[in-house]
Amino acid sequence: MLNSFIAVVTIICVLVWQGGWLDFQSVDERLAAIDAELAIPDSENAAVYLEKFLTDPGNAATLDDLSDLSPSAYVEPWTSSDNPELAAELKKHGAFMQKLRDVFQMQKARFPAYPNPADGQWQMLNDMRRVTFILSSAAANDLAEGRIDAAFSKYRCQMQLARHLEQQPATLYKLVGVAIEAVALGNIRKAVMWDEIEPEQLRLLEAILKIPVDRGEQHAELTAKIDRLVHEKERSEMSTVQRLKYLWVGRKAQREQERRRPLIYLRRDATRRAIPILFAMRRHKERTDEWPETLEQIEPKLPEESLIDPQNNGPFVYKRNSDSLVFYSRGPNGIDEHGSYKRPADDYPSWTLGIDKAPAASAEDREE
Repeated sequence: MLNSFIAVVTIICVLVWQGGWLDFQSVDERLAAIDAELAIPDSENAAVYLEKFLTDPGNAATLDDLSDLSPSAYVEPWTSSDNPELAAELKKHGAFMQKLRDVFQMQKARFPAYPNPADGQWQMLNDMRRVTFILSSAAANDLAEGRIDAAFSKYRCQMQLARHLEQQPATLYKLVGVAIEAVALGNIRKAVMWDEIEPEQLRLLEAILKIPVDRGEQHAELTAKIDRLVHEKERSEMSTVQRLKYLWVGRKAQREQERRRPLIYLRRDATRRAIPILFAMRRHKERTDEWPETLEQIEPKLPEESLIDPQNNGPFVYKRNSDSLVFYSRGPNGIDEHGSYKRPADDYPSWTLGIDKAPAASAEDREE
């Protein structure tokens, strides 16, 4: 009997120890240990160069100037005559844009597991958002004025930034990366459907999608561990009133975020599958001078799995009439709500194009 009792106690102690319940290190020490384990040489770490770039006073001032003129992620193609002030600022800060491109040539990035506000990491995440918006505005101007390769280089920067963030095991970075990738894919969608894109340029645009994706399966356990530590650290820094408020409201909000997170990833995956379909549609137009009447016309050109919407395991919706086309997902509920994503409808992504209405590109000012 005593031996059985000792055996049970031993098993429990082992499980408690392995589960980290008896880990007497502080949260900061455990996060620091994770950072040390995941560290890569500074010379290979895009995060190091990005932080230096964003904290440089001159670059910070340029970022402020351009951000004031580029407040949105989603920008339709525009010419310099549409917004001469922004066009002049973008031209003046060409060196700033080139430095960004240099940073995003790097393949690896490792950010701190916990983006500590005291270390400026939260500000850097906000600056990444602003950089993404600036790149969208600049690329939209390039596209409208015929600087196609210059536009592509900015899409590539956005996609590489998204990949850098998605390489991180911590959920916060991944979610920011997903948001930036959505912007990049939206810009690529505009370019695919732009009349002036030539077949060779279409191939170069498609190559941007082949920047390696870190799908994060190998990070699942580590992600859960970091998220627990981050929540523990944030709670430890709360006042008594804040802790009571968290127990009353914050935990409910956290559960809602956890519920929505898989839907965010599914939406991203749906967009990733939808973009190659648009490429196939565009190639059909190059061959026939007409957008396809139905998706069945391009199905043989695509892997079968790419035509399945991961949000509902059904087909995407494509409709064309005499002067427009629309392409969308039925969303998680699987109901065709005619491309609407205003609640309670959830069709997404939804893209439209007015046929014979896409503005022609200007040939002026083709400098990078």
